[in-house]
Amino acid sequence: MTTEARIAFIVFFFAVWCFLGLMTWAVAAVVGRGRGALPALPLALAAAAAGGVAVPLLGVRDGAGFFLSLVMAMIGGVLGSVTGMALARRLERARERKAREPAIR
Repeated sequence: MTTEARIAFIVFFFAVWCFLGLMTWAVAAVVGRGRGALPALPLALAAAAAGGVAVPLLGVRDGAGFFLSLVMAMIGGVLGSVTGMALARRLERARERKAREPAIR
């Protein structure tokens, strides 16, 4: 296999993993009514890619490993989405609390 084919193969895997992360993020955004969804998107994509990469790094590199990496990418996307949305909501509440505090002169 040529170097270009190997690179294309790896890019394809990352595209599929990130697509799965995007789909799980979209579902989480709808369920969460969009609150904190936009800041959670990069975290969801990174977690999906990390979940997908974890499978071949653990040594499962056959057809079953491919399907397992898809499942792991979806799980990573869900965890990244939920974590990112919770973090964004927490930061927003802290920003609102700080805005309500009187300024010390």
